[in-house]
Amino acid sequence: MSIQFKNTRYLPDGSQGRIETVSEWQVWSCKNKNWSEAPPVVSRNILLAGLHPKLEFCIGEIEKTETNPPSLDPFKPKGYEAAFFLDMASGSRNHGRFTFTNKQTVGKKYYGEAAKDQWKRIIYGSILHTGCKKMVYQQMKFIVVDDEAKDDDGNFLDDQVNNIHWESGDSHAKASKRLMQLLGLPADEETGYVDEGRPLQFRAALWGEWIGKGTVAYNPKLDDFGADLVIPLSSLKGNKPALGNHEGKILMGLVFEAEERRAKPGWMLFQWFDFETLQKDKIISRLEEKCDRLSKAYNSITDLAEILRIDQSEAEAELEEGSDKLQSEAEYENTMIRIIQADKQGILLLHPYVVRRVKERMQAVWLNLAKAAGVRFYSLMAQPDELLAHYHVVLPDGRIKGRKVFCAPDFEEGEYIVFCNPMRHWGDCQLWENLHEGTYINSTGIMAAPRKLLLNLGRDTDGDFIQLIKSSAYPNIRTAIANFDEPPATKKFPKMALQGNLQQIAINSMNDMTGIVASLLARARSGGCEQVVLKIPAGGEQKQDEEMRIIDFLSQQVQIAVDSLKSAYPNNTNGLDAVKAFLNEQGAESPWLKDFKDPACYRDRPCAVKPDALDTVSRIVQTVNSKWKAPDLRLDSSPRTYEKVLFNDVVYVPEQLAIAISHRDTYRTAMRKAIEWKEANEDSTRLIREVAEATKASKQNILETPKADGTFYEAMSWVSAYWAAAHQAETGDAGLVFMIFADEIVEKLKNSKPEEAKVITCYAVQHGSWSAPQKTPWKGQEVMVRAYIREVSSKQYLALEMKWEGAKTQIGWFHLGNIGEKYRPYLLPGVTKLMKIYSTRFKDSKTTEVTLFDPSMTEEEIKDYLFFK
Repeated sequence: MSIQFKNTRYLPDGSQGRIETVSEWQVWSCKNKNWSEAPPVVSRNILLAGLHPKLEFCIGEIEKTETNPPSLDPFKPKGYEAAFFLDMASGSRNHGRFTFTNKQTVGKKYYGEAAKDQWKRIIYGSILHTGCKKMVYQQMKFIVVDDEAKDDDGNFLDDQVNNIHWESGDSHAKASKRLMQLLGLPADEETGYVDEGRPLQFRAALWGEWIGKGTVAYNPKLDDFGADLVIPLSSLKGNKPALGNHEGKILMGLVFEAEERRAKPGWMLFQWFDFETLQKDKIISRLEEKCDRLSKAYNSITDLAEILRIDQSEAEAELEEGSDKLQSEAEYENTMIRIIQADKQGILLLHPYVVRRVKERMQAVWLNLAKAAGVRFYSLMAQPDELLAHYHVVLPDGRIKGRKVFCAPDFEEGEYIVFCNPMRHWGDCQLWENLHEGTYINSTGIMAAPRKLLLNLGRDTDGDFIQLIKSSAYPNIRTAIANFDEPPATKKFPKMALQGNLQQIAINSMNDMTGIVASLLARARSGGCEQVVLKIPAGGEQKQDEEMRIIDFLSQQVQIAVDSLKSAYPNNTNGLDAVKAFLNEQGAESPWLKDFKDPACYRDRPCAVKPDALDTVSRIVQTVNSKWKAPDLRLDSSPRTYEKVLFNDVVYVPEQLAIAISHRDTYRTAMRKAIEWKEANEDSTRLIREVAEATKASKQNILETPKADGTFYEAMSWVSAYWAAAHQAETGDAGLVFMIFADEIVEKLKNSKPEEAKVITCYAVQHGSWSAPQKTPWKGQEVMVRAYIREVSSKQYLALEMKWEGAKTQIGWFHLGNIGEKYRPYLLPGVTKLMKIYSTRFKDSKTTEVTLFDPSMTEEEIKDYLFFK
């Protein structure tokens, strides 16, 4: 349960610097009252480790269905003098994981000492666990402001102490130039220049006093004022300092920078449009083209790899579906994709690691086509700008009358389709106008809009993203949006504190209804029932039965469910049950919604869908199903074949190999248990991800393993040792070395040229077209050979086809025979070579094996080889 802590001082007095941490915390099974066999939780650059590196933390785990608060009581493991106490939520409270601290808790320091404030330790505890790209600290003057405050004339005035409006917003802070440049990442690696005009998402804390989160942008007025940070009360999620001027050493973490990203619209958007509308905008015809290309390449590793190269270039830095979270590195920076992008020579194209993951990736590609019809929107981080509010009027019910104007400087001016996930109703897809004016005209990677316009779309400015695309790209969808009916009115209720002691609050916080409500909404829409008026029974904060449209009820319940992560305002479960019962009676089903999560979907079979369904999403799924073919790559290959392909020129010692082999065996055991756990827990990949993360995090410890004399090995010698250890296994796909040393492998591939096979043995020649009679065997004729993949009896082989200029009747390319596995790394599909051919084995007076030699080899070298063969 270690915390690796590194403090790099930028100034000698310690007033400015950078902190780097790697935390590795064991998991305690609260049910079994022992240390779990689950891999430790590895976190990088989190505020909690940066603020308290000397404390000992662990993760306490309970079942997601646990209802007994004492299950989270303190525990004292064997060998410990003091107990571990429940402190706050971890980054995985929805999965039943909470952070425990040995001897003493620290949550109260940041979230408040009073009993009424303890719920914040659970609801906002994840802020201290967010992984950051970098963490920096600065002794600074900072100003606490109220972003909702106005002057006597009704104009915004967030800083009434200094009588200045800093243009802060909902969880949106402002910073000086020096702080933005300290916190941001270099736009130019060579010069180290940081663009202070690029807004950031941040985490911040003043040791032992407060924590905050949100977005931050540059305000030049702070440079003249002599302060570095303006932070609004809405960013402060625990203790709230007094309004006005303060000074202290603040630790800040960069979560990510504003930049243009991509997002898949998904079924939540398309369900509100007719299938015919999508056809008119050519979405369906393009979808069919993409499916056809995939289907034709189903049994070609080379074609599939090329498709994946293109797909990944479009998908990088994509948003996680249905949320504002960036996909984790493991998802959008797939190691296999990096390898095939770098491996222009195809050295590892037939490697078992690549082949297996191509199959897995193809399943995801088919799934994305079914979910999003192959469409991608742009995605930008929302920022507040009241200078654009004069274009419209906000009605008392929150609706907007007038022009909906935003500023996205990276995009040309004009009309855009905008939407966000999760969608409450069709009104969360709107037409807005991009004008290059306002506060953020010189910024990048953002879209700025007035606060209430963003709220009308269900967005705020603490890091939310909005998806957009030029309306001219889909003119028929644009027309449909313009003609939408008035959307349901939804309320965003004030936050409600969770009740009970800390354990009870933690138990209650695991209940997230968003998926359940969204699925009911999808079923209602697919069954054409959303406009039906039902009697909704009392429940939650609804005190009496009410008649209302299903869409009105479910839209509000989606909003409540989304807010439930930060509030105790309850969903009306009685009403949800009533809607579910009605939909069951009507036969309104969306089987694809559940099946999208089934591991067999588009791996072993097409997606479940009602064959007679007429709703748009079902018809998209039907279209994809009609084209689907499972990847059929039956290339049997052993890791041993590739042991000498890379890093063979880098020396390692036996001690390094022994360490690598031991690590390999430990890793394989842990991964096997994680896979078994996945199969027993509704295909949850959580443990697999944790094993992978812990394995990746082991790299630094490996490189810092000393020799007997205290000195260190060369870094590349470890790469070579792990490559050898991973490829000496009889089974598996050598995944360990790819997981730890992916960067080194990719770099090696970029600068490698495959060794040419000077000699190739080709067998089963008697089944081909070039089997010479034993009386007139091949004796050194020069022929052209070309490698390709051949299928025989449901199995694939690397084979050669041959063309001989001296042929009289067989003009062109014809099958010669199969190639032994050891030649695969050196002779790749599509490679053509001029070689000399010799018959070397016979049966029944026909050639059964030929040996091919590179023309550069001398006659003496060839004779020596054939003599000793």
